[in-house]
Amino acid sequence: MTRRAILSPQQAVLGLLMQAPMHGYKLYQKYVSELDPIWHAGRSQVYALLKQLEEAGQVTAQTELQESRPARKIYHITPAGRRAFLNWVHQPVKNIRDIRVLFLAKLYFLHQLGLAGLDELIEAQKAVCQERIDGLAQAASELSADDFRNLVFEFRRRQLEAILGWLDHCRRQFVAQGE
Repeated sequence: MTRRAILSPQQAVLGLLMQAPMHGYKLYQKYVSELDPIWHAGRSQVYALLKQLEEAGQVTAQTELQESRPARKIYHITPAGRRAFLNWVHQPVKNIRDIRVLFLAKLYFLHQLGLAGLDELIEAQKAVCQERIDGLAQAASELSADDFRNLVFEFRRRQLEAILGWLDHCRRQFVAQGE
């Protein structure tokens, strides 16, 4: 799977449809108001995603007639779409740079939908980060002291440690909110 496919907001569209069936424009408005700060998608992209999800059998659409307006499609998540979404939302991200988009979206949906597994996701993400820190320490131990890569590894290690601290903050915040 390409990085572009991994960063496609298809799962976010499915997550919004987990809340309730809705027509495309309402879904787009909800997407912008709730997810745009972390994962931007334009209106045409949302409609294209709905078409892809429908072709993949993850959503269905019903035409709704309206008085004095064109008919519109109301989208519903299918059992296959629900399974795909739930599988995605409970998995930690493997690429640390994806925490700012994918992981934040997962936290949002677990919280917003009241799904179980928030604490488990945070722990799994911490484990991924710790594994990366350990790998960096191993790689650094094999370098000479003046090797430039030491600076790179130190930068990445510190990023990961900051993320670990932020993940602990997330846990405290959700516990304080009664999750």
